[in-house]
This record gives sequence, structure tokens and C-alpha cells, in this order.
Amino acid sequence: MTSGIRRLMEREFVPFVLALLIAQIWFKWGSFSLELVGFLAVWFVLGLLANILLGALKR
Repeated sequence: MTSGIRRLMEREFVPFVLALLIAQIWFKWGSFSLELVGFLAVWFVLGLLANILLGALKR
């Protein structure tokens, strides 16, 4: 893998898995579209938090 793809996978794998688990456990809205939007929103927030934390740890 190229370094950019590898870095992306390293940064987004944990937020992705956590968002997937959260969506599977708690999102039972009866609509695939709503659950997908919820999953993507949670993934975005977790990814943002992970990037902030990793940036703070590198300083």
C-alpha cells in the first residue's frame, strides 16, 4: 500500500469499527437510509475526535 492509503487506514480503522458497532447496537430506526446517515455521522465525529487526540499527542 502507498503511505497515504496506509495512514488513512491507520487513522480511520478504529473510528470506523466503533461507529459500526454503535450503529449495529443502538440504531434501530427501521430505515436503512436513516441508519446509514446515523452511522456516517458517528463515524465522522469519532474520526474528528481521533484526529484531534492524535494531533494533541504528537505535540
